[in-house]
Order: sequence, then structure tokens, then C-alpha cells
Amino acid sequence: MKSIVAIRTHRWTEAEDRLLGQLRAAFGDDVLVVFHERAPDVTPGCEVVDLNAAWAQEQGLRTPRDWGWRCGDYFFYALRAARPDYDHYWLVEPDVLFLGDPAAFFARFAQVEDDILGLDPEPMNAAKRMFVASMPGMDHWRAIFALTRISGRALDRLLPLRQENSKAPVGQMRFANDEAFVYSHAMAEDDLSVGNLRDHAPEWFEGAPFDTAPDMIEEAVLDRDDLRGKVLHPVHGKAAFKAEIAKRATKRLNFVENLGESLDYLDDSDLEEIADDLRRRALNTMHQFKRKRRKAIRQARMQRAAE
Repeated sequence: MKSIVAIRTHRWTEAEDRLLGQLRAAFGDDVLVVFHERAPDVTPGCEVVDLNAAWAQEQGLRTPRDWGWRCGDYFFYALRAARPDYDHYWLVEPDVLFLGDPAAFFARFAQVEDDILGLDPEPMNAAKRMFVASMPGMDHWRAIFALTRISGRALDRLLPLRQENSKAPVGQMRFANDEAFVYSHAMAEDDLSVGNLRDHAPEWFEGAPFDTAPDMIEEAVLDRDDLRGKVLHPVHGKAAFKAEIAKRATKRLNFVENLGESLDYLDDSDLEEIADDLRRRALNTMHQFKRKRRKAIRQARMQRAAE
């Protein structure tokens, strides 16, 4: 069985460069980048499959404003179109970190024939239900999409289903995301098989944080001996980690959109004063959490010493 791997990204940083080196150790020349809206001056050190809204729309795929984040399965379809001669296609996101030999990890799956491989496929819980409105009348499943393998025949089956799904009369925020669409439809198809990455490489995931949150800083996980030989997600370098914190905190400001006409009475100086106040409050809150964590660590050490 022939397999190819691609990095899914919308930028090129040290994280992508590091992952490229790790994947080459496992796949040699069968490593590509599927790049969302690549800037003209970005030139990764490998072959690139460019993915943009025009291409997706030509395929009959809906492009909500956050489709580059929401619709990771589009990256698979672009990869399949560019390289149709492979049996299986891996997609890996840059915040996946291998702390062991990547070649040894991927070798575990060389003889696994499942059409879809993801970590711990499971029925969707209520918190994720916003992404299933375009898929009524079926059971809904999910798995973390940052490290996923899909067979060529499954992609050929999923693409027309996604094209049909793109016609569903639902709002942008209700349109199915990648994991909901792929796993729900794969589980509904009798002749498509879904497997669990954990079953074939259990020691790589045991005791290792691999989830959508919380974000981890690379320096911290590299200091932990218990994570050697593991695969982790989501891990960021310090600059990206700080930016992710700021981005997630900013999302909490979405309520401002609902302030209506009151916003019209705030000029730029008022907004700057609010931002300054936010900075003071955010800094105080982060210091409080840091002190709380250090206190908890000291108490745990004292308790262990007393025992």
C-alpha cells in the first residue's frame, strides 16, 4: 500500500519547517504541503499543493468565511487530486509534535487497511452539535483531525457527499466542520472502515496530551522525560503560544458585536481606554493563575514529603 503525507497549513514558520523534517524521515520524498491561500513570497522546501477559495468553489464546495480552518477535508481532496496514485493519504497539522522517531510511528500503520484512521473516534457530544445542522437524519461522530489518514477510495466517496452537503441551507456557523463530516459519513457507509490510531500505536498516546485544548508550549513538553516517545497536540513555540493565548482571549470579546447603538457613542479614545483596562485586568488574571499553580505545586510536594 502506497502512502503519502501532507502538512496542512496557512503559513510557514519554524513549526512547519520542523514537521517537514520529521515527516521526511518517515516518508522520504512523499511529503507535500497543502497550503491554504499561500502568499507569493512563501516557498517551503518541498512540493506545494495550493488550495484557495476559487479551487474549492470550482469543486462545488462551500466556502464559509472560516473554511480554511473549518474544512480540513478540503485539504485531503486537493491532495488526492494532485496525487491520485496513492492508497492512503495522511494529513498532519504543524502543532503536532513527535517526541520519538516518526518513521517508527508511521510504520505501525503500513499494513493497516482501514479507510479512516483517527484518534479515538466517538459519538459527538452536545458541545460539538453546532457543526451537524447540515447533516440531519444520521448519527454524528468525531475525532481530532490534526493527525488523520484517509484512503483514496474513501476520499473519492466523500467528495461528492461533501458537494451535496455544501448545498444544505444552513448558516455559516452551522456548516459541518471536517471531523463531523468525515467521521459521520464514514460511519454511515457500510463499506468504509474506521480505525483508531491508538489501537496500533498505544504507547505513543498513553499519558500524552493529544486534544484540541489546552495549548502547550514546546519548551515545557521538551523538559518532560515522561513524554519521550510520544506524539502530542497542540504544541506551539513560544511566539505562537503567546499569540494563541491572545487570540483565544480576544474571542471572548465577541459580545461587543451585540452592544448595538451604544458602540456609536464610543470614539477611538474610549476604545483605547477600554483596551488599556483590558490589558491591566488580563495581566493581573494571568499572574493570579500563575501564583495559584505554583501554590498547588508546593502543596503537592509537601503532601508527598509528608507521606
